[in-house]
Amino acid sequence: MSVWLIEPLDPLIARDGLPAAAVGKFSTVGFPYPSTTAGAARTRMGSEGGAFVVQREALGELKNVEVRGPLLAELAENGDVLQWLAPAPRDAVFLRPEGEDRPNLHRLIPRPLEEGEATDALPEGGLLPLFVLGEAPTGKPPGGIPSFWRWEELEGWLLAPKDRTGVDFGALGIRKLPVETRTHLALQPGERVGIDGMFFQTAGLRFLYPTQTGENEERYDLSPRRLALSVWSPGGRVAGRDLALAEQIAPLGGERRLARWSKASRGWPELPEEVRESIARTARARLILLTPAVFATGALPGWNEGLAPWSGARIRITVRAASVPRPEIVSGWDLEKGRPKKTKRLAAAGSVYFLELDGGGQDDLLRWCEETWLACVSDDAQDRRDGFGLAVLGTWEES
Repeated sequence: MSVWLIEPLDPLIARDGLPAAAVGKFSTVGFPYPSTTAGAARTRMGSEGGAFVVQREALGELKNVEVRGPLLAELAENGDVLQWLAPAPRDAVFLRPEGEDRPNLHRLIPRPLEEGEATDALPEGGLLPLFVLGEAPTGKPPGGIPSFWRWEELEGWLLAPKDRTGVDFGALGIRKLPVETRTHLALQPGERVGIDGMFFQTAGLRFLYPTQTGENEERYDLSPRRLALSVWSPGGRVAGRDLALAEQIAPLGGERRLARWSKASRGWPELPEEVRESIARTARARLILLTPAVFATGALPGWNEGLAPWSGARIRITVRAASVPRPEIVSGWDLEKGRPKKTKRLAAAGSVYFLELDGGGQDDLLRWCEETWLACVSDDAQDRRDGFGLAVLGTWEES
């Protein structure tokens, strides 16, 4: 895979499309949306000598260049990828029992309502509710829950999710990215006098992450961890020219702050053989979003009870249960049409869909697994090309 790293050299302002005047400052979302990195990557491909050279009539072709991601990466001192980091899956619940120092991890599983149970929280369509396996756990949600899991931890969860006691958050992953706030004042040209009303703040994401020491979640050493965004793109041909990313220092996000663009030392992780074999044997799977997805009907995909638009395998997919938080909202600027984009409701990264697969034989199921792993699963083809709905697969065995 053609994987590239984007390492912000300054705090990154990743916007959601909401005008700054509406909130009174240039704030940032907690993690860049795929449209941010897709737009930046296409801009870099279409630039020569720092200037964007693609003509307006070719912008439609440029939008067809596929860019998947972003996926968070931790870098070694030499810039190589040390490990991948993925959004925390939403079928994992943490509770800290009273009197305990560390929380317990509980997995959510779908099952039908039993006699005496009822709920009005499920939409129509036969979705199953999600429960914690076994007796109802005790405790309260702890603070400091990791927003991103180390890939080794996520892969274990995809293969065989299990309840765990005494979880070490530092070993599991990292919290959300730190936000740095800066205060700005505009000065009169040629004078040391501020301009009235030109006093504002910006908030940006730091990609130098503090390293925890020991078991105390509030103690850090002075050697921060380097983080970067990663995207995959094969490049494309636009207006008769072959376009591809190149290693460079170039702007990213608000205020045109700089980032280092470089080719990754290795590709994204491959589909584990055990996950593939389990899905082919059971015809059931968990689909977990690594980037937010755009579905026409909201939380549920439009391909529910139908065929996958990203795969040629003749497999009918039915969503039997889902763990999806409140929707996120994103907009942006349409360079081709010269106007704001319509707002979109997103199914957040980490959302989990429990799928039943029907039709075809084992070869079709295997093909579907290969074509779904780290593919984008949004309803619309352009949203998929923009990186919305990057997904991985996990097992869904009988409990």
